[in-house]
Formats: sequence, structure tokens, C-alpha cells
Amino acid sequence: MASKKENDELGQKILNTAQALFNRYGVEEVSMHQVAKTAGIGQGTLYRRYPSKSKICLTLMEAKIDRFFQDLDDYLRSSGEEPVALRLRTVMYRVVLLINEDLEWLRVVLTSERLEESKNNLCTNSPFNYLQMQIKSLLEHASEQGSIKPLDPAFTSLLLVTLPRADVILYLRDMGYDAEQIAEQYCRSFVDTLFIDSPEK
Repeated sequence: MASKKENDELGQKILNTAQALFNRYGVEEVSMHQVAKTAGIGQGTLYRRYPSKSKICLTLMEAKIDRFFQDLDDYLRSSGEEPVALRLRTVMYRVVLLINEDLEWLRVVLTSERLEESKNNLCTNSPFNYLQMQIKSLLEHASEQGSIKPLDPAFTSLLLVTLPRADVILYLRDMGYDAEQIAEQYCRSFVDTLFIDSPEK
């Protein structure tokens, strides 16, 4: 029976192999068979650890997401004196840029599952819940200050966190918009309009 250390080493070998292949060929062009063969393991071993390519993508993204939210925490702690409108705009601008960076990976994750499964996975995962909580808190703070139009913070935070969809951003990229333009237009359309006095970037 394999030890925990051997299992951890095997898992890391699979992830390192997948990362290298994704970087070289693109996520959609790499098959699970190719990952197993390059890692020097059987497909059964790979599928027992990662039942789909989307699960590999999600695992690889976890560390990056953890770093992103740590940076977000640091920003929110250090920006308490800034207007809420600017803080919320900064948060959502960064979120849209993050989605742009991992667009191909997110598309694989979302298209590999049925709609109901994708919806359940999205609405119950920790990053989603964390982000919605932070946005809801900012909206509630703005409401207390009277700097925002009348709204339901729980409802609006849910919409804000789900609106920057990977498939829509991909379509916008195909139309010729770059990541910064998409982030800016998103904030103008869905963040700035919530406030009585729109923030300046």
C-alpha cells in the first residue's frame, strides 16, 4: 500500500506534468491519456486521482486563487479609509482580470459539467462564498453611509460575483476587447452605476 508521502509525490508529479503540457499545447489540446503517458503512469491511476481534466485544472488553480484572495484581504485591510465605491470597483476589476488570465482553464471546467452541476459547484465553493461575502459587506457599508442607491446587498452581491462569466469574456476577447478594457467596462456598467457619486479609477 502506498504511503501518504508517495501519494503526495504522485499527485504533485501529475499536476506538474499537466501544468507543463497545458503551458505548451493549451488546455483543450491536452488529453488525459497524454497526461498519464507523459507522467509515466497508467490511465487508471490518473483517473483514480483526478476523474477529469477539469478537476486537474481546478486543483492547479487553487493555489493561485488562494494567493489572489490573500492579496485581496491585504488590500481590503489597508484601504479602509478609501471610499467604498472605489474599494468595490478595485475588487471587481481585479476579479475580471483574474478570470481573463485563466480563461481557457475556466472554459474547460465549465463546459465539462452539466449546467446543474456547474451551478451547484459555483454557488457552494469557498472562493465564490468568500467573494460574495466581501462584496456584500462593502455594499452594506455603503448603504450605511448613504453613498449607494437603494438595493438588496445579498441579491446584488450574488449578481456581481456571477456576472463576469468566462464564456462571455471569451466572446468579448474574440470581439477585440483586451483584459483591461473588459474589466473597465464591467466596472462602469455594474459597479459605478450602483453609487450616487461614481468613483473615478
